[in-house]
Amino acid sequence: MGRKVFVSYKYGDTHVPDLYKVDEIEIFGRTYRTARATRVRDYVDELQEIIGKDNINLGEKDGESLQHFADETIKSALKDKIFNSSVTIVMISKGMKETYKAESDQWIPWEISYSLRQTTRADRTSRMNGVIAVVLPDENNSYDWYITHDSECNCTNYNTSKLFQIIKANMFNEKKPNKRVCNGYYVYSGEFSYILNVKWEDFKVAHKSYIERAVEIRDNKELYDTHINI
Repeated sequence: MGRKVFVSYKYGDTHVPDLYKVDEIEIFGRTYRTARATRVRDYVDELQEIIGKDNINLGEKDGESLQHFADETIKSALKDKIFNSSVTIVMISKGMKETYKAESDQWIPWEISYSLRQTTRADRTSRMNGVIAVVLPDENNSYDWYITHDSECNCTNYNTSKLFQIIKANMFNEKKPNKRVCNGYYVYSGEFSYILNVKWEDFKVAHKSYIERAVEIRDNKELYDTHINI
């Protein structure tokens, strides 16, 4: 049996490659098939098939808003889903951030915040989760919107300006990182981030390995400056 995984994602983001999805609707007893845009939720469906549905709890529902929820309601809903998981996967997609909405009014920051907390219920304490950022390509099937390769410095660049602040704060946060300077910038090596980055195409073929790496990082959390507040 695999580890229990919580998945955080932006349900309706359509800035992803087309999977040629079709919806079926029934009108007056007749079934019609209509093409629709692929969204991140469709990739989560694939993720469930890869990992196993029994091992996954899902985050945001379609159209569900935080704006009219009391803090305790949010807290209870997220705790119920996250408490029994040991790893959180956050699907990093091009349109996951709503630019003109406060981050505290969006689901993903709250879900990451609670994933990084140690929570006690009755006589049981749940440890903070390991966290994996699974990066999806954009609608042009390119990762360049977030991940690029620097051949001169032989390193991978992450455009963390595209991320929610709580995710960004938990990357490049190893207390004593192994780093060098190239062209005036630091180049890191090793497990330099608490939140592990991996491309979707790589995660699909080695998901068990990445999940165990995230757990190992979690088990060495004292090596990182982790941030849990939005």
